[in-house]
Amino acid sequence: MSALRTLYRLWASLLFLAVIVQIGAAGYGAFNVSAHVAKTHPLSEHTFDHGFNFHNGFGYAIFVGAAVLFLLALGGRLGRRRVLFSLAAVVAVAVQIVLALAGESHPVVGIFHPLNALVVFGLTGALAHRAWRVDDTA
Repeated sequence: MSALRTLYRLWASLLFLAVIVQIGAAGYGAFNVSAHVAKTHPLSEHTFDHGFNFHNGFGYAIFVGAAVLFLLALGGRLGRRRVLFSLAAVVAVAVQIVLALAGESHPVVGIFHPLNALVVFGLTGALAHRAWRVDDTA
């Protein structure tokens, strides 16, 4: 079980780092589109997609990473609280994907995508922080 706890610590940290990279990728996509709008009217779908392709694909990888973290929490017997928080991270990332897909058809729903990103950031940050605490029972 000690190996699973160590793996959980590392995976929680990598997942949090992935979320930070994902937020940066969204910024790149937005500013890439902004730079191209000034140069080309109208903006092509290809140019738009180029800026957001990494962000779109990496979001699914984060979902898989969150699911693995949940399984590590279960397998490492890290306690009910950590298991539930890990499950909450999986659910929050799943909601994030649904919001992104729904936001493409209904832009008003897209408002909640960046707001939920704050939830994902907070959850994964808290999980990574708690994983490295000296008191490993919380």
